[in-house]
Amino acid sequence: MRALIADIAGELRRFSRTVLVAVAGLFLMAVASLFSDAPVSMFFRLLSLAGTAMLLFSVVMMILVFRKASQVKPGALVVSLGVTLAALAVQLAIRGALPSPFAATLAFAAGGFIGAGWSRTRLFFVDGEIIRCRGTAWYLAIWGATFALNQFMAALAAGVPAAMTGALLVGSGIVAGSTVEQLARYYRIARFGENRRNKPAEAT
Repeated sequence: MRALIADIAGELRRFSRTVLVAVAGLFLMAVASLFSDAPVSMFFRLLSLAGTAMLLFSVVMMILVFRKASQVKPGALVVSLGVTLAALAVQLAIRGALPSPFAATLAFAAGGFIGAGWSRTRLFFVDGEIIRCRGTAWYLAIWGATFALNQFMAALAAGVPAAMTGALLVGSGIVAGSTVEQLARYYRIARFGENRRNKPAEAT
């Protein structure tokens, strides 16, 4: 438990630095917008361009590194889950139109099942004393399908606040389901020594 707390503290420090960089970027865009004839319009245009650039960058990085083995860090997973749920709670609080509690729960649960299934396509294995994982072709394929589905749902829900919230719930559920499943697999391997001598190609 002490190791987990230390890991979470380290991830929170890294997350804080990322937030500071993002805030600095927003500040610079706001300053640059002041030199235009329509500062507010220019700011949101720059924000949209930055978002598009980050989206394209994430797609390229996923394609390039999805097969690369990386260390599984439970602290990073816990922080990721917390940030996802906190961001979801904030967005639900500020949105005017929400789906019914039943529909919201169903949307989040559906996303959770998709995320858990997607995460199962990652290979977990032990390298010395370190638990690592890497993606597979199925991992990339399902990621592409869920990414396309999310974009389609967002486009379809444009102008319909309740539908947009439903798409948000599904997307957040995917992240939460994937994260929880990875945490469960990590602690199962750490506790029971599952696949401790397996090579990546043989891990489950």
